[in-house]
Amino acid sequence: MERSVIVGVDGTGDSRNALARAAELARAAGLTLVVVYVRHIPVLAEMSSMTIGPARQNLDLIEAEARRASEEVLQGTGVDWEFVVRSGDPAHALMAMADDRSAAAIVVGGRPHNAALSGLTGSVDAALVHRFPGSVLIVRGDDSAWNAASGSGPALRAVSSQSTRSSD
Repeated sequence: MERSVIVGVDGTGDSRNALARAAELARAAGLTLVVVYVRHIPVLAEMSSMTIGPARQNLDLIEAEARRASEEVLQGTGVDWEFVVRSGDPAHALMAMADDRSAAAIVVGGRPHNAALSGLTGSVDAALVHRFPGSVLIVRGDDSAWNAASGSGPALRAVSSQSTRSSD
């Protein structure tokens, strides 16, 4: 199976920045880019019949914006990519997609969180860092000066999952 880079998108500026970095990584390493939007309804919205309908409509709008932003950011990059929609917990969905697609890394946008708020609401980037056994890149803010192909960013190579790590 062809190796890939997974990037989570949600239509925000943070996810657009992550998408741009993921595209650079995929292009530099010769990997396929899998753009993933996860439809996630917060538990509180599911608890009321008055909020579940509007929440679903909002997800449709967010999905459309994420798809449009992906097409805009990736246009002319020369990267092979596909847009995939999943439902459920975003961190779990991204990890499952990474397993399915032999991902070299998962890329997400993020911003610093207050520890108490993160504990209450959950943080996709924190969940990935703590639970995903592979590489995770969290893109914060506009890091447009970073360029994977120029050597000013980290190197990412498609490595077989059968490779072994030497111990120091």
